[in-house]
Amino acid sequence: MGNLEKKVKGIGEEVGLYVETLQARRFSLRTVDCYRRALGDFVARVKKPDVRSILAPDLEAYRLNLLERRFKPASIQSYFQAIRGFFRHLEEQQAIFENPAEGLPVMKVPTLLQPVPTEEEMRILLGQPKVATSVGIRDRAMLEFVYSTGVRRQELLDLKVSSIQRDASEARIFGKGGKERMVPVGQVALDWVGRYLDEVRGDWAAGGSGEALWLAATGRPLGAGAIVINLRQYQRQGNIQTRIGLHSIRRACATHMLRRGASPVAIQQLLGHATLENLEQYLKVSIADLKRAHENSRVGQ
Repeated sequence: MGNLEKKVKGIGEEVGLYVETLQARRFSLRTVDCYRRALGDFVARVKKPDVRSILAPDLEAYRLNLLERRFKPASIQSYFQAIRGFFRHLEEQQAIFENPAEGLPVMKVPTLLQPVPTEEEMRILLGQPKVATSVGIRDRAMLEFVYSTGVRRQELLDLKVSSIQRDASEARIFGKGGKERMVPVGQVALDWVGRYLDEVRGDWAAGGSGEALWLAATGRPLGAGAIVINLRQYQRQGNIQTRIGLHSIRRACATHMLRRGASPVAIQQLLGHATLENLEQYLKVSIADLKRAHENSRVGQ
């Protein structure tokens, strides 16, 4: 008569299976590690024999435990995001009779977004790589691509050569949860990526490096750490006051598009956000502002 009559698994085993599901759905390594850590702590503290024995008061007690251990509100929110996802999964798998996390109040966390680089700061940043060198061509191509498409860090690192469709001026992006989307690539960015592919990557990939788009001079796929180091260097070189990172460039892409009259719905789709509410928090503007901008754009008319 269904899964509920099967042998009940221990909490630890259920968590392990859930983590495997996240990996199969192509969640980023960072997200999987965060969920594994949060759920591991939860299992250690809740001390219940199986998932069916966990009730809403147990979750409230765990939240209080996190507060007593002086966890920051943002960390508590992150932990409970993992817990909610875990119990939604169990509910979908019919492993529990009812979801104890359903209706659990969400802790409000103040949004403290870093300043967005101005268009002038982005112009200065894009001019920093020394394009007389192979590394400079690669970095210029990468910066132009992120500013043009607004891709996330992991999405950038996951790009393959085949992801870039030069004839169509598009790129195939695999986002959170393995969701695929096609994004337009501006002509300037496309030209620089094309130059990197034609003049640089072929030489670096001589030793065999798979399909990864962005390579180090050694021929190995480029890591996030190297990108961070280079961005800090370019920020110093350009005497740019706003802190520069891949995420701030992503936000600059969205903010500058919005200010120039782009449809909020188009920006939402470009960035891979599920709803306009996500975009509201991301840009630190209100839904009313977004709807007004949409109505005033050609798409909204």
